[in-house]
Amino acid sequence: MNKSVEHFFVKTYIDKDYQERLLFELNSIKKRSKALSRFSHDAETVLNKVLDKRIITDLSELHENDKAVYVISWDENDGMYIPFEDAMRYCENTSTSVILIGNSFSLIKEEAETGKPKIFYLKVRL
Repeated sequence: MNKSVEHFFVKTYIDKDYQERLLFELNSIKKRSKALSRFSHDAETVLNKVLDKRIITDLSELHENDKAVYVISWDENDGMYIPFEDAMRYCENTSTSVILIGNSFSLIKEEAETGKPKIFYLKVRL
């Protein structure tokens, strides 16, 4: 796990009321799944309210320059950097929630019980 990347994600995108708890959960092996489950359904509740959020339906509309992104997920990709294109395919194909963290953006894909899941595109304003 890259604690500094996860800390950046939480401090940049998560509502202040949830930051401390989410950091605690991400840093705990036993609680990490609880942190990720917060993004499974209604992820917007934990996101910073003043963020400029965009819900996207097609990942091909993203044009980021990152060669690799950091992944927070339920499987073996958790805590790993994977190539950008592989990460986009992974995000499209996984049925569970996933968080992808780039240098100036993040994607949060909710889990969908029916229909298409919401994918939040969050961009850091530089």
